[in-house]
Amino acid sequence: MDNSHRTPLYRLIVEIRGAFNELKSLSDEMIVDLGVTAAMRAVLEHLDRHGPATVPQIAKAKSVTRQHIQVLADLLVEKGFAKYEDNPAHQRSRLVVPTPSGDALFAEVSKREARVIARLGQSLTEEELEAAATVLQHLRDGLRKEGTPD
Repeated sequence: MDNSHRTPLYRLIVEIRGAFNELKSLSDEMIVDLGVTAAMRAVLEHLDRHGPATVPQIAKAKSVTRQHIQVLADLLVEKGFAKYEDNPAHQRSRLVVPTPSGDALFAEVSKREARVIARLGQSLTEEELEAAATVLQHLRDGLRKEGTPD
């Protein structure tokens, strides 16, 4: 019988999945009145952190399909939170650029999230958080290598 589901690494993966789902649900609840989803918020965050980007660039950075990001970008454009601009580096792949409304929206989302993060952080030490972040980074690095053909 395979005991891989009983290892500490498997337990960590189960906890990550659960935490991701909880974060998504909480994010959706916190911003439902703003007319965006957690996934749309994630695209705005990428644009805020990295500047204008193409749909394929965002998809690669988030390890999701181009089609998924295309749907989200189209929704953001439709709602006036982003726009498409010509890309001087590539004729066919336009840049997704936040609008002033998108920047204001992301600032409001960030403000709401900061309050929740402050409350969550009260029960964890800085050392615990640093150790967890380091472990997760190593796990992400390993996952990326697993996805790369030998």
